[in-house]
Amino acid sequence: MRSITLAQAALFAALAMLLLTGYYLVDDFALIRSAPALVLLGSVVPSVVWAGFFFVIYRGPSSIRFVSCITLVFAVLLEAVVACIRFQLSVSYWTPFGNALSWSGWLLRLGWTVFLISFALAPEHLRTRRAALVLAILSAPSALAAALDAWNNWTGFLFDDIPKEAFWRVLITTAIRIIYWLSQILFLWTAWGKPETRDPIKASFTRLTP
Repeated sequence: MRSITLAQAALFAALAMLLLTGYYLVDDFALIRSAPALVLLGSVVPSVVWAGFFFVIYRGPSSIRFVSCITLVFAVLLEAVVACIRFQLSVSYWTPFGNALSWSGWLLRLGWTVFLISFALAPEHLRTRRAALVLAILSAPSALAAALDAWNNWTGFLFDDIPKEAFWRVLITTAIRIIYWLSQILFLWTAWGKPETRDPIKASFTRLTP
């Protein structure tokens, strides 16, 4: 089986972020009407920026430094500020990083900050690859929790423990969470892999060079 390249993993992550954006627009529609700035800046805008980041990686390395800085400011840092404001106002909605008091959420934010800075400076550096590996490990518990929730919810839904009216919350939401975490871990795992396995042209040149 042919190994997945970084570009392919980035494309999957970008599509997952667009799916997440659609989820925010639908699920938080009522909140958008009452507090548009809070919801848009804390969920929709960061997810769109993340999608742009992954699409740039998919298309090529020409603007990686610029888009990494944009993502750091308008996705990670902006989302963190809005999460704190949201907590102070007692406004609750789901984000991939968790709530404002979640240690795992802040570890992920810190990890992505380190990764984006390192990725902007040297995408192929060992430091960047190690940061990707650490982030993948930190993301694993959230992915497992999403899978466990999906199993419990879907089982309850099938056996009538959960009302059919909860279709969106039980099935769609958990499915989007699983897709999101799988795309994140796949991208980070691929970024951690050896550089020659992520670049077929470079790998071919390496094999042909004595």
